[in-house]
Amino acid sequence: TGGIDAGRPESVLVRGAISACELHDIPFELLDAREVRARFPGLALPDDMVGVYQGDAGLVLSDRSIAAYAATAIDDGAEIHGHESVIDWEPEGEGVVVRTDRNEYHAARLVLAAGAWMGKLVAPLRALAIPERQVVIWTQPKRPALFGIGAFPVFILDDDGSEWYGLPAYGIPGLKVGRYHHRDQVIDPDMLDRAAFEPADERLLRDGLSRFCPDANGPLLSWKTCIFTNTPDEHFIIDRYPGVSQVILASPCSGHGFKFASVIGEVLADLAMGRDPAFDLSMFRLDRFGTT
Repeated sequence: TGGIDAGRPESVLVRGAISACELHDIPFELLDAREVRARFPGLALPDDMVGVYQGDAGLVLSDRSIAAYAATAIDDGAEIHGHESVIDWEPEGEGVVVRTDRNEYHAARLVLAAGAWMGKLVAPLRALAIPERQVVIWTQPKRPALFGIGAFPVFILDDDGSEWYGLPAYGIPGLKVGRYHHRDQVIDPDMLDRAAFEPADERLLRDGLSRFCPDANGPLLSWKTCIFTNTPDEHFIIDRYPGVSQVILASPCSGHGFKFASVIGEVLADLAMGRDPAFDLSMFRLDRFGTT
């Protein structure tokens, strides 16, 4: 689809996008607001912003990707136990025991990648992996031709610290739009009502639409309530459990984890099998927060 990282030239988002492209030799164009609007008329970028355009950027179909991962794992001999809740776990000698609502499992090593439930299963993460309610909406564009694949990019836009994001219409009807940290609602993942959609949710998201994608600010088509799990610095946690080296902690989170699923899978497999990962994981260590 192509992708735009937009904001004021001095913003962390814009400077970071440029630095990442330069560091990794990723082709990009730095466009002023007029050039962005000319190329993508559906994105009404204010005059004081710029856009870092990457032609190779796109979207990932997460449901289909997860199904592909699961099918490949099963073909390779894995067992997947769906709809089975983990109750607790504890070290057992040099191994580990995991208790669920259906069974008890004994293993040499354990990878804990429980998403929004990490804080409930891992004491050191209770104050570090914070679940937050996140809502996105799909709206019917007033000018649909501006927001389809090929006409509209994926985008992230930094407006003085408020980060908006959107995807072109594909699969689900309408333009998808959201804002990181939505309404700053910390929640208990076991208590979240995923069917709840409040007037304040729509008002907030339509404010962004009216300013940045006004031609998409048509009737509400659908919404989805989900959970972001955020760390204090919004980087991942990938490390061994302090003092329990047979347990690996994985919280690839803070709203940008899924696109890294393949490489994190490789890293976790290496850690679980006692191999040294091919990547420097120092920025994801748990002790960067002063936690031991």
